[in-house]
Formats: sequence, C-alpha cells, structure tokens
Amino acid sequence: MIPVKLEKEEGKYMLIHGYTGAIDIVTENLLEKIKSFAKGHDFSDNMLQQLIKRGYITTKTPEEEYAYVARVAKAIHKRKQILNTSFTWVVTYNCNFRCPYCFENREMKDNQHSNTLTIEEVNSIYRAMEQIQPHKELRSSILTLYGGEPLLAENKEIVNYIVEEGVKRGYKFNAITNGYELEHYLDLLSPTKICKLQITIDGPKAIHDTRRIHYKDHGTFDKIIHNISMALKKNIKVSVRINTDNHNVDKFIELKKYFSKIGFEDNPNFRIYTAILRDYDSISSSEHEKLQFINAKSYIDKHLQYDTYQDCNDYGLSKFFLDSMMGKKNLTFRSTFCLAQLQGYVFAPKGKIYPCWEVIGDNSHLIGQYSKDGLTWYNQTMSRWREVDITKRETCSKCHYALFCGGGCPARTLEGKNEHCAVLQKMFEHSVNLAYTRFIINN
Repeated sequence: MIPVKLEKEEGKYMLIHGYTGAIDIVTENLLEKIKSFAKGHDFSDNMLQQLIKRGYITTKTPEEEYAYVARVAKAIHKRKQILNTSFTWVVTYNCNFRCPYCFENREMKDNQHSNTLTIEEVNSIYRAMEQIQPHKELRSSILTLYGGEPLLAENKEIVNYIVEEGVKRGYKFNAITNGYELEHYLDLLSPTKICKLQITIDGPKAIHDTRRIHYKDHGTFDKIIHNISMALKKNIKVSVRINTDNHNVDKFIELKKYFSKIGFEDNPNFRIYTAILRDYDSISSSEHEKLQFINAKSYIDKHLQYDTYQDCNDYGLSKFFLDSMMGKKNLTFRSTFCLAQLQGYVFAPKGKIYPCWEVIGDNSHLIGQYSKDGLTWYNQTMSRWREVDITKRETCSKCHYALFCGGGCPARTLEGKNEHCAVLQKMFEHSVNLAYTRFIINN
C-alpha cells in the first residue's frame, strides 16, 4: 500500500496498491483507519470486503505477499519476452563530438579504421532480424539508428540503403543523433522514413558549447538549433534531451524560454525533457573535473522550484497513472526496466550483437554474432541479461515500488551500481501528483 498526499486536495491521499493495481482517493482519516486495522476496526462488512478486494487489507503473510509478487513478476517477464522484439542499429562507432561524459569506448570513436556498417552487414542484419523473430507482427515496426553518431555526412550512403531496405519491409526509423550534420539527411526525414529524432542540447549556448564539443569546429549550439528547425518543417517528431548535472540544472528554464521564443514549444512535434547525468567508469579524471554530478533530491527539488517537473524523465510513471485514472488501461506493471532484459538486439559493425547500447564495444557483454552465414549465440551472456528482473534482487523483491520500477538499468546493476532506487522513490509522489493535476484538467 503506497499512500501519496495530494497537493490539490486538502486532507486527501491517492492510495495505490503495489500489486493489485488499485487506485483510490481516500481521506486522511480513512487512511489512518486502514493502517491501524490490526488494532480493531469499525468498518462495515461491505467496506471491509472492498478493502480486502483492492488489497489494502490482506490475510496474506509478508512471505505470501512476496511470493505472489514474484509470480506476477515472472508472468509479466515471460509475456513481454514473447511480445517485445526490438532492434537497434549501431550505424558506426565514429563520432564528430568529444563530449566529456560519453560512456562509449573513446578509441572506437577516434580510430582511423572503418567502424561503420557495410552493405553486406546491412543485408545480414535484415536476415538476422527475420531469423530472430519470424513473426513480423511481434517485431517492433520502429528501428533505431544509433552510434557513435549515426547521421554523419560520410554515412549518408549506408544510412540511405538501411532506410530504403527498411521501408520496403514495412519499417520506420528513429535516430539518436547529435544533430550537427542533419542537413545532409533532410530527404530521409519524413513520417514514413526517419520519423523521430532524439537530440541532446545541454543548456543555453554558453553551457552547451562547453559540453557538446565538436572535434574540430568550435560552437555547436547554433548549427544544431538550425537543423532542428529544418527537421520540424519535415513534420517529424523531435525530442530534445538535457543531460543534467549541477552545472546546467539552473539553466533549464532559460533554455525552455529560448525554445518558446523561437517557436519550438508551440510545435506539437517538439518535446524537451531532462535526465540525470550518470557517472560512468569510462569518464576520465580530467573529464570528471568538467562535470558536477547531481543527486536525485537536488535534481527534483530544482525542477519543483522552477515548476518544470513535467519535463523530467520520470520513466513513464505519470503517464501510467494518468492512463489508469482516465480509464484507458489498467495500471501498468513491469518486472524489468528495459528491452535489454527482454528481446532487445543491438547490431553493431563487425558482426556483433549486444543486448544494450550502453555496452557496445565491450565484448564481455556480447550476446551473439551475425554474418552472411547466419547467427551464433553466446547463451551464458544472453542469460545474464535476459533473466534479470525484480525477483533476482532481494531489495527489489521486497520493495512496494518494485512493479512500478522494474529494478533499474541492468547495465548499472550488473556493475553493482543502482542509483535508480533513490531516483524513483523520490519521483514517485511527484509523478502521481502530476498525473492527478492532468486528470483534473481533462475532467
């Protein structure tokens, strides 16, 4: 049972159950009566049965509840493994930026040798996708282009081939790009080809240009803004991400106002959001000096201060709750955090397959290889990723947020790190209140 105090309703709480999916608004007095049920109660028989049905009062022991949640988690995991097959393409490891917080292998980016997909590899990947999931309806219809920097000018020919072949097969594309050479791809930007871009802008020009650094040119901000403007004219979605630390958290509102001034915020295809910058082992000591990592409390408190919490990456929580309040669907539960634990495949140059884009280039996480001759799998590594869910960690299996959280990033938990607990628990009450505010507006 998770009670969340409602900011818009004096003396009332949103009462949420962690495994039945019940959501109710209750008075503080009723909440206290439910909490003290074991000491005696004055509920009517009808009310008591309702409270039991919704899970707020239970005859189960704690051990029985943990076991029930574990069964639910395993069932969700199994179902999603069947229904969620997704594919990401690492077009190249090469990149024209030298961002201080990049988690990818720097040697791969700076290497003079070709680290870009070939036509033969592209054909092999399309064959591999059909072998991995023969049922087209179970494959995601959106393929993601990733890097390095996938949309380098020098990659145009191979990207054009990937997209043309994908469109023939019924696919559309997203691209995770820095946006710097996007002008070379305008003919591929459309609702039926590359239909969505994610582009990072790390604050107003003065801050962005010290963090999103081109390997040769000076500032990158103005060129990226110009390219976003051109992309929006192609009627595609553009999502701008701000990697947030203590250097730029206070500048988000300034950037947001700038986007409003130039008309981006009025475009329904434009979205801006912030995410906490994570501290990766690959970040060098000299690069650490340019960054000031922020904790969950400071990150959320700053957004509350500026009334911009709606722009935080809250892992879908507010949408899950709003959809349930609006009666669109039952409350969404998850026992895993991302597709790397399900049926996510990241195809990289040189015939390599990884479970997650955060580990590309690290062969200790290689789950398979592709070639014109077929597929080879490394089952032990595959199992290490695919079998991870909230039942595998004791702190998760006994946490009442578990089925909302999914256990956090597996790339981090496999390294023995998990800052996600602090982030999600801090976000939870604010995401519930954000959903309730939107519910009131829509009703």
